[in-house]
Amino acid sequence: MTTSRSITVGQFSASPVLAAASALGLDARQDLQIVTSRVPSSPGQFASLRDGEIDVAVTSPDNVLLYATTDRNPLGERLDVRMVRAIDRGLGLTLVTDPAVSAVEQFRGAALGVDVIRSGFALLLFTMLDRLGVDRAEVTFPERGSTPKRLESLIAGEIDGTILNAESRVGALGAGMRPWSTSTDVSENYLGTVLAVPAGIDPDLASAVTRMWDEATGWLLESSEADVIECLATTSPVLGNADYVRLIRDPAFGLLLDPQVPIADLQVLTDIRRSCGAYAPGDEDLAGLVGL
Repeated sequence: MTTSRSITVGQFSASPVLAAASALGLDARQDLQIVTSRVPSSPGQFASLRDGEIDVAVTSPDNVLLYATTDRNPLGERLDVRMVRAIDRGLGLTLVTDPAVSAVEQFRGAALGVDVIRSGFALLLFTMLDRLGVDRAEVTFPERGSTPKRLESLIAGEIDGTILNAESRVGALGAGMRPWSTSTDVSENYLGTVLAVPAGIDPDLASAVTRMWDEATGWLLESSEADVIECLATTSPVLGNADYVRLIRDPAFGLLLDPQVPIADLQVLTDIRRSCGAYAPGDEDLAGLVGL
């Protein structure tokens, strides 16, 4: 009898891939027992990855660039972390504001929430503001943690806007928040999320996780919309939502069947970093971040 291998996945928002894998028994098929853990912020997520509190991170590839190529990050150290699978193109990453912000001029003095000021989503937000003609010096950027936490702050009126994706984006638009710009306005090749692991992980375990991920992703993209809604609803009403399911299946924003992490997509992220005056790794650093 084969013993299931327990693996803890740290994520900001609920993953539709993990939800489908669990509902369909795809984790058990790979002899895996998946435990999920909500992380409060990107520094918290990478500290947990460093300390062995989580085995796998569902995270922005920009976070890997920051924590795996330099010690100029909130943890003050360089971590040996690799990306083993591309997940999605951002799941609708969108700059949204309270509907009271109805003109570009009204961004002056606005408070736009971020995870942490040096995070990849914050830099994407800065780039969106530049494209809108908003002077960043006239905006404040309070740190409000993970995407769901930023949605809570926005709805509570503690901030005027933020950048959201996945179910938080669906929730914000459903609550009447105003969309201003999306990741596709910055680049059609914006890579939103990857699976990241410590370089020392058991390669067989990492392969089992990626095989599970491949199978669940294929099912989510190739099954009928009704079947996907029904499957995800068994885990969460938020995920079993027609708007959310259309988002994860959207070719511009959604899940990626191809598991490869293209170096060209990572270069898009380094270009965004450079344009914002933030630390950016050299191209020679990128290839070493992909695969085990």
